[in-house]
Order: sequence, then structure tokens, then C-alpha cells
Amino acid sequence: MRRAGSVGSAGSVGSAGPAGGSGDEAVAGSPGVARAGDAGDAAREGAAREGAPVSSVPPMWRSSFPAMGTRVDIIGWGGNGMAIVNAIVEVVARHEDLWSVFRVSSEVSRLNAAMAGPGLVVSEDTDRLLRDALALAEATGGAFNPMIGPLVAAWDVKAMRAAYVAGRPLPPAPSACVVEAAMRSSSCGLLSRVGERRWAVGVPAESVGGVDVPSPRLDLGGIAKGYTADACRDLAVSMGARGVLVSVGTSSVSVSGTRADGSPWRAGLRDPHGAPTAIAGVVEVPVGDMASLSTSGDNLGPLGDTRAVCAGPVAEPVSGRAADLRARETSRETPAGGRDSQLGSGCASLNSDEGGSEPLTAHVPVLAHAVADSDAPDQAARLLDHHIIDPRTGYPARSGVRQVSVVASSGMLAEALSTALLVDPSIDVSDVAARWARATGAPASAKVVGLVRAER
Repeated sequence: MRRAGSVGSAGSVGSAGPAGGSGDEAVAGSPGVARAGDAGDAAREGAAREGAPVSSVPPMWRSSFPAMGTRVDIIGWGGNGMAIVNAIVEVVARHEDLWSVFRVSSEVSRLNAAMAGPGLVVSEDTDRLLRDALALAEATGGAFNPMIGPLVAAWDVKAMRAAYVAGRPLPPAPSACVVEAAMRSSSCGLLSRVGERRWAVGVPAESVGGVDVPSPRLDLGGIAKGYTADACRDLAVSMGARGVLVSVGTSSVSVSGTRADGSPWRAGLRDPHGAPTAIAGVVEVPVGDMASLSTSGDNLGPLGDTRAVCAGPVAEPVSGRAADLRARETSRETPAGGRDSQLGSGCASLNSDEGGSEPLTAHVPVLAHAVADSDAPDQAARLLDHHIIDPRTGYPARSGVRQVSVVASSGMLAEALSTALLVDPSIDVSDVAARWARATGAPASAKVVGLVRAER
């Protein structure tokens, strides 16, 4: 019996477990292509010829294919598996075309380019995602922010991580004026709906203390994977699937029904204090009416025993274990096959994906620090005790939280909450769900099913 492919040891969600009874498998050989395997049929026919009992568990189908700079995994039963997988591949491809900040033709890229203009008329899916993004930003008090891009650029996260891995001093932290300028262009108030499905990005103030304010940058990646997982799940059900699990980027999972044998869907949550493949616990979904799961966290671990402060002078010197810590960080990097979405995130991570992709991932983060012999006289070392930048302050968060898992009635709500709770674990989850329900007019519920604090 073939096992279902792992949802990914590299991300926050671990193995989904065995696929259940043997049967046809819809396998995507490449994006846009799916085929049905015949191993299950052959096994059942062989058993019948030999007089052995044939399993009464319905056959399951599954697929795993690259998309959105990550991997999409689907496991289900009922309906025509191959047709369902092909339809899902098309949905994922369409969403990537609409929202990728790395495609100049995407609606997000075109909206960013149309700053100060009359705005852009977007698709219904993008219109809904934009409205929900603003509603979630307001509901979380700004802890989730789809306009975080300028702050990421201000902290120069790609250069920081490259210098750390190479053993070089980190680049200087941004000045207060630079951070303030980035804060102004990261305001959600710059994004507005100015007509029927027409959206515009405003122009911030010109300068702060002589520092030019950067251009705003919308990025919907913080909730796009959850939206896509839900959309794929709902499509599979509409096409006859009686049970299905969809995982996008190893951190956003959406389910319906149960496995073919009647058991619940299970997702493993990785242990941020352990090896890259260590699993800290398992979550069974759905939880009541909450069928969407999101996990955000620091997958690479704190830098040894070093305590840290926000940007500025160090509170205590870096130990002589700097080289060992760099080696530890490098050895625990996320493999390229499991890297997170190129769509980005609504909360900035001090990280860049491998291969020089985007700096905006909150689900595959990395901590960084500078060696004590930094060339900057006013910064003997630059230590950051959290990879997440708090959009409300413009500086690294000091929440002490390494990983958060949330189940919710919506993938977007789950993603926004898991990201926001990394910044501020005191956020009232029920209150956020209630605020979002009032804003959208749809029932909403959410629950924290895992929260791991940093070891001190």
C-alpha cells in the first residue's frame, strides 16, 4: 500500500499519514497534468483472483505538484480523482496568475504599479481577497498587514540572512527615520476600494527626516494560500469528493469529511525545538465546524543560548559559539522542495527563500545575528530575538513565540491569526473572529491548537 506523500517536513505541517485503502491515485506529473495510477486496481484484481478478501474501504486518490513557489498536496476519495486533480491544478494556477508579486501581469503587481492612478478593476476573487485582507488587518489591530513590503525592504532581510550564513557581519540596522518612512508606506490606509471592484494604492508622505518614503507594496500572500486551499477543497467536494485534504505550502491545510476508512484527517505539527523532521503533535481536523488549519512559526530555532534585543546596541556579547550557531542555522535550512510560497506574507520574516526568491515568508523563517567584530562602531553586534517584524511598530517582535497553529472556519482567518499571534500572543482569537464575521457578514470561528514559546 502506498503512503500518502508527506505534507512536508520542511514546513510547519508534517506528514498527513497513510492514504488509507489502496486504490487509484491521481498524480500530477507536472503543473497542469494529472494521471490516475492503476496500482490499487491491480492489487484488488490480484486479490480477487487468489480468492483473498477485497477491502471494503473505498479507493483513495492523491496528487502532489509544484505551484506558488511551493508544493500543493491533495488526498481524497469519491468522485473522479483524476478530473478533480486536473480542475484543482487549474484553480491553483489561476490564483498564482492573479496574486503573485513576481509576475508583472498579476493583478497585485498591476495594482502596485498603478499607484496614484485611477485604480484598477480586479477580478471577483481578488476583490474578495482585498476586502478580507483589510478586514483581517483591522480585526487583528494591525498585527496582520498585507502592506508590509516596505518594512521588509527597510530591514534588508535578504542581505542580513546572506551575511549571517556566510559568517560576515550583518548590515547596519535601519535608522529610526528609515523605519518611520517604511511604516508610512506600509499603512493599510493607503489601500482603498474606490469603486465596484476598483482598487487603488495611495501615495504616502514624501519624506521623513530627510529620508524618502518608499513606494507602498501590496502582498496578499499572507492569506492567499488559505484562500486557495479552501477553494480547492470546495471544488473537490462539488465534483463528488466525499472526503478531501488540501495542503498548500505545508502550512495551510483545508479538509472536508473524513478519510475513506472513516477516520479523521490528521496533520502533524513540527517541533520547532527539534530536528527538521521532528513532530511535536498531531491535530485532527475538522474541529467542529472549523476545517481550515494554518501554522506559522520559526522553523530554524533560536541561536544557541544567546539572549537578544531589538535592533540597536547589543545587551550582551555574542558567545564564541558563533561559528557553531551559523552551522546549526545552515544545517536546518528548509529544503528547496519544501520552501514556502512566493506569494509572501502579511507579517515580515527576516528570511529569504532559497535561490534568491522573495523576502516575504512568514512560515519558513530564520533568526539572524551579527558576529561581535562588526565593522559598524555603533553596533558591535546586531541580534534579533525574533524573525517577525511587528507591522505596528516597524521593529522585530519580542513575543517569545516560535510557532502558532490555528484552526478556523476559513483558511484566510486561520492564516491571519497564526501570523498575528506570532507578533502578539495576547490577541483575543474569539474577538478577532467576531470582528471579521461582522465585517464580512459570514459566520466565523477560530481556535488556537498549538502555541510553542521560545526556550530561554
